[in-house]
Amino acid sequence: MAMSIRFDPSAPYEVDEADVPFARPPGAELLARVYRPRGEPAAPLAALVDVHGGAWSRNDRTSGAVHGRALAASGLVVVSLDFRQGPGHKHPAASADVAAGVRYVRAHAVRLGVDPRRVAIVGSSSGGQLALLQAVKPGAAEHAGTPIVLPDGSLGAGPADDSVAFVLALYPVADPLARYRYVLSRKDEPPQPSGFQAKRLIDAHHGYFADEAAMAEASVTRVVSAGEARALPPAWVAQPELDDNVPAAITEALIAAYRRAGGRIERTHFPGARHGFVGNASADTDKAIALMREFIGGELRRQV
Repeated sequence: MAMSIRFDPSAPYEVDEADVPFARPPGAELLARVYRPRGEPAAPLAALVDVHGGAWSRNDRTSGAVHGRALAASGLVVVSLDFRQGPGHKHPAASADVAAGVRYVRAHAVRLGVDPRRVAIVGSSSGGQLALLQAVKPGAAEHAGTPIVLPDGSLGAGPADDSVAFVLALYPVADPLARYRYVLSRKDEPPQPSGFQAKRLIDAHHGYFADEAAMAEASVTRVVSAGEARALPPAWVAQPELDDNVPAAITEALIAAYRRAGGRIERTHFPGARHGFVGNASADTDKAIALMREFIGGELRRQV
């Protein structure tokens, strides 16, 4: 008899993985890796769209496997996206693809066994910026246009709703312009033992953003501060103490702006942790995943 699946922060469900095409922008087919708890859901499950990091220029849908599997094991469907990146594509191409990913999950809610009202988003580093931007600007015209694969295999816009119920962001580059200016200030430094390489990050900013104006346009902190946010869903942010990729001031500015605008945002410090730590098994990763499950559980209870 198949196990009846429901969200449970302490659950150790087995997880199935499969790659599916979810969108076809011009000249590309984008894949998503779907992590789904094995068994029959007791009721439609909540879903998380996962947006990987890599400075908008590298990595793919498999990069978030550690947290993707762990969150799915608690009774969630996690859909990790590929998306167009620099230098071959410029902002807002990735944002259009992320919006398409949210629409895809809603279009395929029956097949995936998910509740279309409970679709949320998680992102890491530059993917955290993309996830947060999607959260605060649902329905943005500049993020429309990527056709999704519909349940019958045809292409189309799919559901109009690309909003998210809540957002989790791991060490997000919430303000690309502020981060660009930070790495410029360190451009003459050699590569650091921590993995920080100013030149690589500068090149990545140039690769995805046409100019500083585009970086400012993509700044979640600016969008929220300027009153341009269309939504302020509940948010949870992980901030590593030793993050020399995204300085604490960038995260602090996001937290302050979100709260000033009336949004509810939680921030957890991880003493001694570095940027990207959730990508590898560790005690801090276990702590982060437990806290993410706790936050998700609280939001799902509020929606009942």
